[in-house]
Formats: sequence, structure tokens, C-alpha cells
Amino acid sequence: MLERLLCFLTRARAVPALVAAVSGCGTSDVSVLSAMGGPGGDGALDGAPMVDARATVDGESRAAYCAGSGPPILVDDTDGGPVSVCAAQLAELAFRYALCTCDGYVSNQALTTDAFDSSDGPYDAASALQGGSVGTNGNINAGGTLSVGGSLWASDPTGLTTSAVVTASGELHVQGEVHSGPSLSVGADAWMASGIQTSGSVTIGGTLHLPQGEPLSIGGTETIGAIATGGFLVSAACDCAPQDLVDIAGYVALYRTANDDAAAGIDPKLLENVTSAVSATIPCGRIYFTSIGGTAPIHLTTQGRVAIFVGGNLSTTSDFVVDVPSGSELDLFVEGDVTVGGAFQAGEAANPSKARTYVGGSGTLNLQGAAQMAGNLYAPHAQLVLGGSAPTTLFGSIFAARLNAGADLTIHYDDAILAPASSLGCETPSSCKTCRDCLGQSCNSGTCGGCATSSQCCAPLVCKAGACVATIQ
Repeated sequence: MLERLLCFLTRARAVPALVAAVSGCGTSDVSVLSAMGGPGGDGALDGAPMVDARATVDGESRAAYCAGSGPPILVDDTDGGPVSVCAAQLAELAFRYALCTCDGYVSNQALTTDAFDSSDGPYDAASALQGGSVGTNGNINAGGTLSVGGSLWASDPTGLTTSAVVTASGELHVQGEVHSGPSLSVGADAWMASGIQTSGSVTIGGTLHLPQGEPLSIGGTETIGAIATGGFLVSAACDCAPQDLVDIAGYVALYRTANDDAAAGIDPKLLENVTSAVSATIPCGRIYFTSIGGTAPIHLTTQGRVAIFVGGNLSTTSDFVVDVPSGSELDLFVEGDVTVGGAFQAGEAANPSKARTYVGGSGTLNLQGAAQMAGNLYAPHAQLVLGGSAPTTLFGSIFAARLNAGADLTIHYDDAILAPASSLGCETPSSCKTCRDCLGQSCNSGTCGGCATSSQCCAPLVCKAGACVATIQ
């Protein structure tokens, strides 16, 4: 009996050498995720993990959680006590843009965005959608080409200043004065609250909305569908107000003790200091790790419905890759900072909407070694650094405080992120005060419903056939 107990303890602590040294420790004793990998070094669990139907997290057993789909029902500890939050709805609000920044966009590198819907298949440039909007609550100061497949928003009074070609297939919304480069082309309507002064050419496929008395000075060719005068304010592009931010630290804190680690056979300290390569499968469940870091590559694969909560930083000088194969999904919450010296990927290029990463730290999110990324990244307090020398391609979306791109950046926005498979228990919004209460849809006289104009939708969504959508076509 003592020998079998020692077996259990050593396996639960994921100490392979000690497990091997204890006689009677067979591979069928306990399922365990080992830092050295399972039998044969493949990093998988030693057999299928047992699902304890009696243990519950947030009132839901692991068996019930694994049988479900979509982002989890989270619990946040507020002053009024624990409250349930639907992570599917967090994703719908957080990832409306291909790129959204709270503190401005400043770059001398090219930025290109378009869109696709992974529910219809992987990205194909030949059938890419007009979508993938770009927005900032600060100013836009771009020295590189901007080719935006969706709409372009800059809601700060400092406006938009560019020295290169700017193309937006959708709408343009700018609160400050526009100073564009050699050419500015807008496929739909444009709202310029403080006017425009440029020596370049301007093409606006729809109506230019320009308050009376604001400058309209275009030195080059001018092609404008129509001009409408009247005062207006450009609303904030990104949901950066404190009350609108995702409480990442709050979620991680509660899952520090209420999680499926024991049922899944996972040691929460397993990935604290990885010094030799790890290749492992993370089984279905709500998994907590104290921190993730080290000097060797970490390659994880999700198995079914997985939510990972990291209590500290995610910091490695090597690679950090999480594969999310078809039929699986990932919600990754990191309380601290993220720094990855090698490749970084949390998701798959074929289905990026199935992976959502939330970062709570305010330090620099350094991902310079990532030439290709997949998934949706939310880091509202952090500066994101990309592209040390080679261009970066992302399948998914970015929400960050700031972006520092050292090379060209291409984003293929996955429109499917706005329709995640909602978990049971996610209530459909009904009463509302703003479009945010309706998950981006229109709020009409206190009730969520269909839209009549795009102004009723949360930016940058546009009204089509009575619904607020992210793509133009």
C-alpha cells in the first residue's frame, strides 16, 4: 500500500527518474503528464486520464465540461461575490478587429489585413474576404503602406498622419485631422471630424462626412462620391476603458485552487523551468500552471476542450507552441507577462478562432522570433513587439496597448471568432444600454435587436441585412 502511495505521489509530481526508481510503479498506476514525456518520450499522457464525475469546478464536473464545446463559463470574484462570465462573449467583444490598439499605431513597416471564415475552410488568398479592420484609440502615424481589408478607425484628436499609400476597403473614421501621403483610398464612407489636408490624391467610394468649416484641402486627384456636412464625434475604436477590460488576474486567481489538475494528473509546477524539450498533450479540462518558462522548446497539443490558467509569467528563451487540432480549442489566460525568444504560436492557421490567449501583464510582450502566428491575442496593458528581421504573418487578431513592428505585418482575420460555439449556460443578451451589452449588435430602446444602420453597431462592425458583421462582402 505504501509502495503504491509513493508511486502516486512521484507520478503526480512528474519526477520521471524517481518514478522509475520505485519498484512496482507500472504504467497503469496513474496517468501523468511528464516533463520528459510519456512512454517512448512522446510527451503524451500515460494512458487516457480518468474523468472524476464527482469533482466539480464552477459547479460543473470535468466530465460535463469535456462533453461540452466552446469557451468555458468563467467565474470572477467581484465585490458582490463570484459571478459567472461567458468566455464566448468575451471573445466576441475582444476580437472585433484584426488589429486594435489602445495607445496609438506608430510604424514604418507595411501593414496588410484581409479576412476569411475558418468555418468554411482554411485561408485562401484567392477567396479572401474584405474584412480585417484596424483601429486605435490613439493616433495613426504610419510610414509604411497601410492596406486594410476592412475599415480604419483612429479616434484620438491627434488624427491620422501617413507618408505612404493608405487603402481601406471599408470605412474610414478619424477624429483628428487627416494628413495622408501620396494617396488615400476609401472603399465606402469616410468620417473626418477635423478635415483633411494633403498634397496627395484622395478617393472615397461613398460619402465624405465633414463638419461645416473643417478643411478640405486635396492637392492631388480628388474622387469623392458625395459630401455631407454636419457635426459628429468619432467613437472610441477599441474597448480600452477600465470597466470594459477582461479581468484576467481575477479569473486566474480563482482557478489557482479550483481546477482539473488532479483529475487530469497534472502537476501545476510542471512547466516552471523547462531545461529540456517538452512535447506533451494537455487533456481536456481547466488546467492551472504556476508559471511557464525555461530555456528549452515547449510544444503542447490540446486534446478537446482546454482552458489553461497561468499564475505567473510565460517566459522562455526558446519556442512556445500550442497546437489546437480540429475538434479541440484553447483559452489561455496568463496573469503576468509573455516573453518568447523563439517561435510563438497558440492556435492553428486553419482554425485560429478556436484559440484565444489573454495576457494580463503590462510589460513588453516580446515575440520577435515569431515569423508566423495563429490565434487571437488579447494584451490590453502590454506593448507587443513583432518582427525582428523577417515579416510576420498572423492568422487571427491582436488587441494590445501598443504595437512595435520591426518588419512588415500581415494579418488574416478569422471572421469565425465572432460566432464561437457558445457553452451551455451562456445567456443570450436581451436588455441593454449600449451595443456592447448586445455583443456588438444593435441596442434599440433597451433591447438587443437588428440594426438599420452601421452607426448602431459596435465599431468596426457594419450593418448588413439587419445584422452587425465584420466583413464587407
